[in-house]
Amino acid sequence: MAQPAERLLGDPELQFHSPAKAAGGHVGARRIAILTPVLDDWESFTCLISDIARHVDSAVAAIDVVAVDDGSVQHLTAGDLASLDVGDSICSITVIRLALNLGHQRAIAVGLSWIAKREDLDAVIVMDGDGEDRPADIIRLISTNLAQPDHVIMAHRSKRSEGMAFKAGYLVYKLLFRSLTGKNIAFGNFSLLPIAAVRRLVHVPDLWNNLPAAIMRSRLRFLEVGTIRGRRYAGQSRMNYASLVVHGFSAMSVYADVVFVRILMATSAVVGLVLAAMIAVLGVRFGTSLAIPGWATTVFGNLVIILAQAMVMIVATTLVVLANRSSRPLVPICDSPVFIAELISFAADRPKAVATAQAR
Repeated sequence: MAQPAERLLGDPELQFHSPAKAAGGHVGARRIAILTPVLDDWESFTCLISDIARHVDSAVAAIDVVAVDDGSVQHLTAGDLASLDVGDSICSITVIRLALNLGHQRAIAVGLSWIAKREDLDAVIVMDGDGEDRPADIIRLISTNLAQPDHVIMAHRSKRSEGMAFKAGYLVYKLLFRSLTGKNIAFGNFSLLPIAAVRRLVHVPDLWNNLPAAIMRSRLRFLEVGTIRGRRYAGQSRMNYASLVVHGFSAMSVYADVVFVRILMATSAVVGLVLAAMIAVLGVRFGTSLAIPGWATTVFGNLVIILAQAMVMIVATTLVVLANRSSRPLVPICDSPVFIAELISFAADRPKAVATAQAR
């Protein structure tokens, strides 16, 4: 069980080298980047900054906030960043403006790829900026990571507040994911990633599709911490059932080869049963006197159709998988820079805080 952050920070057995300390950061603090994708919801982002400043003490962590502007219509300026209430724990705010809308998961992949090049960080926390991932839980993630510094810490919602329809759909998703991949998935993007894990993940093509599944597939060790879903700061969620379905299939696509093998085995079993049924029909028709005129032809014809459909599915699925394996995958660390249009940053830890905008 995770210990309180205050106790862990004072335990000499759990102290380890921190780039933040080497760089002259806060005494006893870790240098942590908080990564959040944003699509036009800058009102919530402003509230998120205030919440982080209120809940994270500078003695626990020195925070660099990195927002990935996922093709928003409205943009923050350097002056807007300079006007935010950053408290004493937030050292800087950077907005990575993408040239187009890539989607939630790919925006995270671009942000992680940009952060991975920094040498002064201990860890990265990935969270949504709408308030549903609570800044109050950041301390829990940090304290758990201090006890297990080589583990990724995943937040899973031990108590959900969505409607019954959403909960039913989420249960179906988890059962389908389990059936097709053989794995259990019960957490989302809210997580703490040690910087070593970040530098490994950004070389994993699967990160482009889904962060939680990529963490599982990359064989990084992880722990789960229970959290409660927070309330949105403002507006309505953009997540609808269509996007939830796409999100679910994106997670399963990380295990495309495993899904392919399982579908192939299931289809092969169907083919075997159909062939056995066809043999049984022929045996009854020509080997016994139980046959009813016309029934054997009808049943045998239907079995032939089922057999043909199963064979087409096997061939089509095999060709798709083989075609994908021969294509060059997108590697986030290599391919993400082309999607960055502009960087806007505000450094709160500089004398006379300076806001700058930098184009690629």
